[in-house]
Amino acid sequence: MSAAVTVTLASEDALENTSPRQVRLLALAGELDYTNAERFQHDLRNAIGSEECDLIVDLTELSFCDSTGIRVFVAVRKLVNDRGGNIVLTNPHPRLERIFHLTGLAQAFAVQPTIADAVEILRARQSS
Repeated sequence: MSAAVTVTLASEDALENTSPRQVRLLALAGELDYTNAERFQHDLRNAIGSEECDLIVDLTELSFCDSTGIRVFVAVRKLVNDRGGNIVLTNPHPRLERIFHLTGLAQAFAVQPTIADAVEILRARQSS
C-alpha cells in the first residue's frame, strides 16, 4: 500500500503578493496512485476553494504518480481553467517530468523547475 499523498496550502509569502489575481500555492507529498486518487482530488478541490484563482502546485515531495494521478491533475486543470485561472506545476521528479513531456502535458501545465519560475509564468499570462 502506498503512502497517501497530502495536500498542504503553502505560505502565501512565498508568492510575494505580486499578482492582482489570487494565487494559491499547494505542496504535495507522498505517492499518488489509484488507491488514494479520489481522496486526493477531494482534498485538492477543498484547498483550491470556489473562487477564481491561479494555482501553483509544488511537486517536490511527490515521490510517485500513476496514470490515475495524472487523470486527477487533468481534471483539476479543467476546473481551474473553467473558473478563469491558470495552473502551473513545479519541481517534478525526473520520472514524472518525463511523463508530462512525453504526453504533451508539460505545456498544458506549464511545468516549471521552481516556484519563482511559476510565478513569472503567471505574471506573464495575467499581463497579456
